[in-house]
Amino acid sequence: MVKIKFISNSLSKKHSCGMFHPESAQRIEVIEEWLHSQKDDQISYEILDQSASKEDILVTHSLDHYSLIKRSQGQTGHFYFDGDTAANNYTFEAARQAVSVGKKAIWESDSNTSIFALVRPPGHHATRASPGGFCIFNNIAIATELALVQKKFQRIAIIDFDQHFGNGTAYIHEKNPNILYFSTHADPRISYPGCGFVDEIGIEEGRGYNVLVPLGYRASEADLQIAFEELIQPIIFQFKPQFLAISAGFDAYERDPIGVLGVTVDGFSVIGTYIKQIASELKIPFAHFLEGGYNIQSLPDLVSSYIAPFIQDQEKRSHSLEPSDQTIATVNRSKGLLNDYWQL
Repeated sequence: MVKIKFISNSLSKKHSCGMFHPESAQRIEVIEEWLHSQKDDQISYEILDQSASKEDILVTHSLDHYSLIKRSQGQTGHFYFDGDTAANNYTFEAARQAVSVGKKAIWESDSNTSIFALVRPPGHHATRASPGGFCIFNNIAIATELALVQKKFQRIAIIDFDQHFGNGTAYIHEKNPNILYFSTHADPRISYPGCGFVDEIGIEEGRGYNVLVPLGYRASEADLQIAFEELIQPIIFQFKPQFLAISAGFDAYERDPIGVLGVTVDGFSVIGTYIKQIASELKIPFAHFLEGGYNIQSLPDLVSSYIAPFIQDQEKRSHSLEPSDQTIATVNRSKGLLNDYWQL
């Protein structure tokens, strides 16, 4: 068992993409309310107001990207980067704080405590050069890159279970053999961002270090199970990372208003159990970064289900669901593409 320490950025609820936008402050508010109701001493919560430096952010993002976000300061109303992604007067500082919390999550998670970066704005769609997909700075990409550059770790694995492919994270690291990136996400043909096909396995020295498992409509935890057991676990145990970072997106939930997958509430406990098994087997620390998840009423239950295996002596929950033929075919294709790099 480990303790889960949730850390939020103080301006997380001030950042806004506009009225009625699914990525709203309510996402933090409902989780915060749930955290305040918890009596379990395995769970704690704090709010920080520290901002990341410009130099830390530029380890991953271009100067033009940084300057564009900074220009949103002092705006009245909203400053739109694209049709989905906007900023207000608080966004630049909120995003800098989110990066700082993400760095802290990697630097301070240990064998006893795993930090959950409960931050807004999210990050995994932000590329080196631009924001997008509700994301401003790529919190997990910056934190992992800094950990390598500053020699905190030599090898890091990222698992991204958001329903949307983390294109920013994948492409930022696609040449880097020291960061192994896994993503289970909705098929790009039916979901944003329209990329993340199984054959996108990285380039140059990073070839074989992006492992993508696009899933069909209403794919459930049974589909995630086969991805973990036949791809993620075998590869990650060969890679032997020194740290595990998780992009925790809860929009794979079957009732998410902008999702197309079919993971149940209990399905997130299945995900948590696999992550716990991986970290325990490798004896490495791990941290979590909030990404998507837009069913406001259910979000606390999804987070609770996900962290339950970490704070309890809980075995993997059984389920009666079966993986789809599409997922089986995708996993087999991935194995064929990755056989030159891993023993599968």
